[in-house]
Amino acid sequence: MSTRWQHWILWVVMVVIAWACVADAQPAPRLGPPPPEEVLQLPEIKVIAPARLPGLPLPLSEVPATVQVITGEELRQSGGVTLQEALTRLPGVTLNDEQGNAVQPGISLRGFQGTSVTGVPQGISVFLDGVRLNEPTVEEINFDLIPMDDIERIELIRGPSAVFGRNTLGGSLNITTSRGAARREIVPELAGGSFGSQQYRLRLGGTEGYIDYYFSGLLARQDGWRDASATRLGKGFGKVGMRYGGTDATLSFLYGDNRIEQPGSLPLSLLRQDRTLNFTGGDFFSPRTYLWTLNLRQELGAGFALNLNGFGRILHAEQFNVSLIADNTRSFTHTTSAGGTLQLSHRASVLGRQNHLIVGAEYVHHDVSTQVFEEKNDRTLAACFEAALATGDDPAEACPLQALSTQVSDKQHGAGFYVQDTLNLARGLLLQTDRFGLTVAGRWDWLRHTILDESPPEAARPSATGSSTFSRFTPRVGVNYTLSPEYSIYVSYSQGFRAPAFLELTCAGPGAICPGLQAGVAPDPPLQSVKAAHYEIGFQARPVLWLETDLALFRTDVRDDIFAVSPTGTVGLFFQNIGDTRRQGLELSLRGTYKRLLDAAVNYTYTEATFEVDTALATPRLTAGCMTTPCTQLVRKGDAIPLIPTHRLNVSLDYHPMSWLTLSLTGSYVGKQWLRGDEANQERPLSDYFVVNSRVRAHWQQITGFVQVNNLLNNTYETFGTFAPNARRPGAPVERFLTPAPPIHVLAGISYQF
Repeated sequence: MSTRWQHWILWVVMVVIAWACVADAQPAPRLGPPPPEEVLQLPEIKVIAPARLPGLPLPLSEVPATVQVITGEELRQSGGVTLQEALTRLPGVTLNDEQGNAVQPGISLRGFQGTSVTGVPQGISVFLDGVRLNEPTVEEINFDLIPMDDIERIELIRGPSAVFGRNTLGGSLNITTSRGAARREIVPELAGGSFGSQQYRLRLGGTEGYIDYYFSGLLARQDGWRDASATRLGKGFGKVGMRYGGTDATLSFLYGDNRIEQPGSLPLSLLRQDRTLNFTGGDFFSPRTYLWTLNLRQELGAGFALNLNGFGRILHAEQFNVSLIADNTRSFTHTTSAGGTLQLSHRASVLGRQNHLIVGAEYVHHDVSTQVFEEKNDRTLAACFEAALATGDDPAEACPLQALSTQVSDKQHGAGFYVQDTLNLARGLLLQTDRFGLTVAGRWDWLRHTILDESPPEAARPSATGSSTFSRFTPRVGVNYTLSPEYSIYVSYSQGFRAPAFLELTCAGPGAICPGLQAGVAPDPPLQSVKAAHYEIGFQARPVLWLETDLALFRTDVRDDIFAVSPTGTVGLFFQNIGDTRRQGLELSLRGTYKRLLDAAVNYTYTEATFEVDTALATPRLTAGCMTTPCTQLVRKGDAIPLIPTHRLNVSLDYHPMSWLTLSLTGSYVGKQWLRGDEANQERPLSDYFVVNSRVRAHWQQITGFVQVNNLLNNTYETFGTFAPNARRPGAPVERFLTPAPPIHVLAGISYQF
């Protein structure tokens, strides 16, 4: 979209806002019902007692954790183009855009990361209708394959949770998809905007007797605002359900076929010249997935209910990386997964006190294979030809255009058993209205990797063939004290566990650097599993009917943390245990409403993510006393972990001057962050930044339309940074590489409900 059209759209938005304010100041006929009462009471949030499969609803005051719930309607009204962007309105959720495109930014939460990048240790689990979406290669999350427009509900459960299993160090994202409503509907949707954005979507759903159905299709394209940064997303989703008596069953299918170009970060010298450039044009990621999910819930009577979840999933992914200092790499990863979960829940009175018990077991199998090919580019082909001619070899034989460098596979078997019990211990201890509740949970996880290395002999690396087994029991205990319906306190302790992933095990030392951030081979040294001990205290209050506040203080101590490190002068990496780390901080949020005119929210997060031992790490930058590669940096206790901002502040306003119109304004402040590769905190960090987004949404009869403007102030900032050699300059000096955020851009859309 041209700058001229952006200015016209901004002008229209300003006119609509001004007109709405005048209309509200001078009473005019309202559409819809008459004005409501002066003060509205915020509804009490009901959450599903955190478990792998849906159980019985509990009020938030009986869950010893910080839980945020986002409905599908709230998600769509947030203006977030991606799920990650929508989540940033929650306390402490920050974007890190290493790939440099619109759909693949990662998120950080309480000092842990969840991203699609296969070189970042993960600490967040994502579930879709009970199916874990973290990929078995390195627990990465392909957010672009999640059907954001088909989400009915999201629960973000912060901190380790025994019942959600391994990898839930920072938290769990539990997503439930939509199903057919009572009224049949067909809704076409159309959207477009800056950078050649186009979105076409059709959904239909309804209920016929005991059967409900929901189907949708999406095609989205964007040229991107940087060179070679186009994206194409294609998704299809369908769900058929049945409700009859005490039986509730759904069968769903998800298809995704995407192609995403990845402009990545830019060296600082080029970033200052032109932020739209692409340093190594040609990088792309192309996944195709199929997911079948069956969910069954059967009421058994006497307070018992049985849940069954079964799934099958296939993922084919191609990743291509251009290199200016070595051969290009092209990898193909094929994953076949299947598994299921069986859960029994019981709710009844025990000695006159309400008790909610959940017991479950799950099994999963993954069959993963990865091939990495090294492909000659103009630079490496010329160097190879020159070397072959110098030695008298035939260049055609000595310099193949493509050669297999790595071929490894992994057969994974995982099992877990969990139990959770929530008991209302007492009432009226100190006050007539108070309640005292206890939650106790535990989970045992077992995971086995059987790795087969079939890399060609000319790879000249040690074989990674072998097996590794990890197991651990993780407990959880929490206490809720509810003084009254308006005030409650909780205290909890829990443990978390993350087993080393497939590619982490095959890239576990300096002798087995993963080329192109993909796959390598290494039998030694072994990696230890990551263990976490988490402490949290929270306070929830509703001092007046229209105001809700939440405060949480947390600390997570991690042992044998796994980090990905890059030797100087390379773009590869390897993984290693680095000892103890810590994440601690506070989260404060306030949410209020005035009449039916204004909804406002403010949240602030303070996060300290630090190393807790002195350690030496490889670094891609040149350090004092080390002017030749490879270099190491001495990381001392108390140094901050990179790419985790200490301060984050969100403010949002939703103004409803009329029943059919909503005007929204959001602002986010993100503090300074150290660059990856500067774990010793010696270089200049990423600058802090502030970004403002606005949105106008109107709904009249069956028509819904919106216009949103992101980065309204057109601020210039970066969301990711590291160090790498700049091969476009003589001598390939190591520079800061930063990923620029997009400038001001506009998206508008319309839908019609038949």
